[in-house]
Amino acid sequence: MEQADLDKLLADLHAQLRKMGVPVSPKTQPGVRVNSRAKRRLGCCWCQQGVYTIEVAERLLTDPELLRETLLHELLHTCPGCRDHGKLWKQYADYVNKNLGTDIQRTVKVEGESEPLRRDEVKYILRCRDCGQEIKRMRMCKVVKSPWRYRCLCGGKLERIK
Repeated sequence: MEQADLDKLLADLHAQLRKMGVPVSPKTQPGVRVNSRAKRRLGCCWCQQGVYTIEVAERLLTDPELLRETLLHELLHTCPGCRDHGKLWKQYADYVNKNLGTDIQRTVKVEGESEPLRRDEVKYILRCRDCGQEIKRMRMCKVVKSPWRYRCLCGGKLERIK
């Protein structure tokens, strides 16, 4: 899907929600950002200085229905009081689902993917020298950098084994 088509789709969905009475913010950037590095999420909506920006994972460009639902999901985050997936966001999602025949949810399972949407890779493993408990970490952090400065819950010293 071309960027112009993506931007038009966002504008159409925005107008459609406004017409339905959903208070999506008029301060939404007109363009959709495409993230080629996103592995753990399909979309994202963030607000900087009162202006909302919507981003989608590149993998969505080959699945028009999932792209549409993800854009609707992120547009709902621009409604007042809907920055999270709280009660109000869920009410709007249910309303949109009933009126548009969509299935907007907090999270989705992507079928037929060659790689899972969420892939929790353990990169670092620490072990307690006393009790042998293993502590797994996916990212570099203070305890991974300097395990000798930290203790296990049993009081034993930690060592990095991976």
